[in-house]
Amino acid sequence: MRQALRTSLWILAILTACFPVSFVVTIVLIPLWSWIEATYGIESIGHSGPADWCFWTVYGVFVVVLAGAYVVYRRRVSVS
Repeated sequence: MRQALRTSLWILAILTACFPVSFVVTIVLIPLWSWIEATYGIESIGHSGPADWCFWTVYGVFVVVLAGAYVVYRRRVSVS
């Protein structure tokens, strides 16, 4: 029971921490989004900045990477 609570808290922390980081990285990647729009014709940049899908893509990448790192960490700790 305690392990499930700890895991849930880590997942919540990962999901929460990824929001501000993803926002900043999405803004930093404006040249990439402009290139994608110019090259492939996919609407990426609007008058108010990158499209929503750009943020959610970056957010998803961060969540997957951090969740994978957490899984690897938990496996290493449980083996030791």
